[in-house]
Amino acid sequence: MPIIDQHQPAALAAYEAFVEAAPYTSVTQSIHWGEVKNNWSPLYVTLETAGKITTAMSILTTTDPSGDVFAYCSKGPVCDPTDLDTIDALVQEALPALRARGAFLLRMDPEVPYSDALNAAFQQRGYVTRNRQFHGNHDTIQPRYNFVIDIQGKTVQDVIAGMKSNERTKMRHSLKTAVEVKTGESQQLMDDFFETYQAMSEYHGITYRPAAYFERMATAFAGTGHLKVLNAWHEGELHASAIAFAYGDKVWHMYGGSKRIENRLLVPYRLQYEMIDWACQLGKAKYDMGGVWGLDDSDGLYNFKHRFAPNQAVSEYLGEIDDVLDQAAYDRFTKG
Repeated sequence: MPIIDQHQPAALAAYEAFVEAAPYTSVTQSIHWGEVKNNWSPLYVTLETAGKITTAMSILTTTDPSGDVFAYCSKGPVCDPTDLDTIDALVQEALPALRARGAFLLRMDPEVPYSDALNAAFQQRGYVTRNRQFHGNHDTIQPRYNFVIDIQGKTVQDVIAGMKSNERTKMRHSLKTAVEVKTGESQQLMDDFFETYQAMSEYHGITYRPAAYFERMATAFAGTGHLKVLNAWHEGELHASAIAFAYGDKVWHMYGGSKRIENRLLVPYRLQYEMIDWACQLGKAKYDMGGVWGLDDSDGLYNFKHRFAPNQAVSEYLGEIDDVLDQAAYDRFTKG
């Protein structure tokens, strides 16, 4: 059943079970992620051997402002991202359905380290790759540089021990304040998160997702054990928040928010402690702090995140892998 029939609960459950347990996976390949992105139309594609799923990808399609249909496999597919034969086969399974929807492009961006050899290998098979030739913050959908901490076999105390002296002091001080961190996945926790997220976005003058997006997130992932909302309070006042996902071999800090009330409490450090501790308690191999736009202290995100593992390099991913189905529409999309 290469294209999952979305009217068959058993088929959807089999897809989700595979994606949850697969070694190369991402929460953005989960069926539940498709429920969050409700203005996109999902397509779930698999390869099977003896009736068992061996490879999969979730593709979400949407119509861009030009009226062209864009197909996106976010942080996928769910397979060894260096196995180009398997990726080719999976794409071939998806193409008839994508063409039926009128898609002009299938874009993939697996979290695989950049190498000249792998980049060339995809290009030799006809894919367009988007990586080192782009330098703007938003030239790719996902940041190509992420700060991912290796926590394999570590406790949160082991991770703290790897920080510089000043950062260890700040982390430990953050645990001694009267800050209370409330965690869970309830709608109320998500509503409180949105308050800090909106305040932070408006302070920086950046666009932000609507409250309904996070309401869907809480609903879609309720009871899965994958989602954790963390809200930091002090003396009855909400200070800062975070959203993290435990999926595959990592915990990923996906969203954050802050009302910028009191720096001396070191609330951002406390939230990082809670998320790192969660990842270690779950036995995850990695704690993903998310993207950075620069590779030195001139980038604020790098400056903050690098403090937590100063001896660890930033992960550079291969970037976007485009299978172009309509060149004219693709040119409009990439040059618009």
